[in-house]
Amino acid sequence: MTTIDDGDFIFADEEDEISVISTEKGTWKVAIVDDEEQIHSITKMVLGDFTFNDRKIEFLSAYSGEEARALLKKHPDIAVLLLDVVMEHDHSGLELVEYIRETLKNHNIRIVLRTGQPGQAPEREVISKYDINDYKEKTELTARKLYTLMYSCLRSYRDIIALERNRKGLERVIKASQQIFSEESLEVFAEGVIKQITSLLHMDEDAFFGQIDSIVSHEYKNGIKIVAGTGIFRDCAGEFLEQHLPQDWEDVLNENEHTIGSIAADNYFMAQLHGKHNQRNILMLSGIGPKDDLDLRMLEIFCQNALIAFDNLQLKNEIEETQRELVYRLGEAVETRSKETGNHVKRVAEISRLLALKTGLTEHEAEMLKLASPMHDVGKIGIPDAILNKPGKLDADEWIIMQSHAELGYEMLASSEREILQLGGRISLEHHEKWDGSGYPRGKKGGDISIQGRITAIADVYDALASDRCYKKAWPLDKVQSFFKDQSGIHFDPDLVRLLFDHLDEVNAIRDRYRDIYVEEEGQ
Repeated sequence: MTTIDDGDFIFADEEDEISVISTEKGTWKVAIVDDEEQIHSITKMVLGDFTFNDRKIEFLSAYSGEEARALLKKHPDIAVLLLDVVMEHDHSGLELVEYIRETLKNHNIRIVLRTGQPGQAPEREVISKYDINDYKEKTELTARKLYTLMYSCLRSYRDIIALERNRKGLERVIKASQQIFSEESLEVFAEGVIKQITSLLHMDEDAFFGQIDSIVSHEYKNGIKIVAGTGIFRDCAGEFLEQHLPQDWEDVLNENEHTIGSIAADNYFMAQLHGKHNQRNILMLSGIGPKDDLDLRMLEIFCQNALIAFDNLQLKNEIEETQRELVYRLGEAVETRSKETGNHVKRVAEISRLLALKTGLTEHEAEMLKLASPMHDVGKIGIPDAILNKPGKLDADEWIIMQSHAELGYEMLASSEREILQLGGRISLEHHEKWDGSGYPRGKKGGDISIQGRITAIADVYDALASDRCYKKAWPLDKVQSFFKDQSGIHFDPDLVRLLFDHLDEVNAIRDRYRDIYVEEEGQ
């Protein structure tokens, strides 16, 4: 064997082939593509003890452009390619460069052309036309220069991969954020946040989601409550955080009470955000801490965005709850003028929602109907008390005035841009229309009456007949049911009447749940 100072390129005797792919993790893959066996052997010998960032080299060998294509397709994570220009023919190496960049779309691998015949591929022409990273004549690649070259290439590859990981990590954060931000339920949203964290950390969601201990919690006026949790907090939603927090978790929380942002320590990760009213939104988990700085940055970005969205969703829910309460109180105000409690509107709302779901409306449509139906008689605000509370039968003129409440309610609500109020206006207008066209105020018939108007008509009449009123006593349920059978296809949509009878037990259960409590007159 001939040995030369390590400042010169070393030509050694042939060694045993070292092209077996290593299964060891944490190595840099370096591919040698050259039709000269000696080049493979010498390169492996010179770089045999080479390390960069505490990782050794795993060598992969190919002896032709065709072999190289198969190798590169199988190993997309090759860091450096030491490529001969002339193999099967004069431009085999250059054609392989085009295949890597254009067909495989691999722009991460660092490509170094090595040639023993520089005249076949002039350096200036090759550098300008081909996406390579370096060009070397074989005679100039001494052991020292090969070491320098490898450091330079691997440092570049490492930085490119770090950028790529950051890009993909950001894409995962955006994708995860899109998925959870579409949720409108606080509980589902919070659960989605925890699930997406396991995905961001490259964990098997099914295997890990139920095993990690995690909570998403929100601070209310009376304390911090758990909104969703996994592991030891799985069944704690809706309960106060202090009742279930282990001592070590409590210590972390107390130590960082005023911290805004993320804290990663030991086996814990916590993100905290103070909301618009200075209430705390807290996400804590243990068992799956970030593996590296990139994981930590992804978690910080995702969790802070999630907590901002969580706070906005909480505020949105509070606004919606306020709207729902106002709708019920408006309906109750109308009922109070009729000397009844507001339970009629609650029963109509719940029965309407039930029938809406049974007839095939979506959950959202059924919920909107439940929220809007309490306003079906809101127009009665404009009806004089003498007519509204008359104990006997109304005369013809009084009946005309009473009928006007449908149009009055429509005019009050329909001009709103809010979905619930618009629907309430339509229901107010239509809930006294009849299937055969004999109703009021516009004489609509059949399918011209909206499904919401037809459903509310059944819910309203069924409950009104079965309840006491100032002008009548409640009808027995068998008489109410006989009335609906007689009026199917005349007053009411026959399909909805069939649905009503199919689910009478559920309808009557709703009526039992919201029984009337009558307001006694002063002095009685």
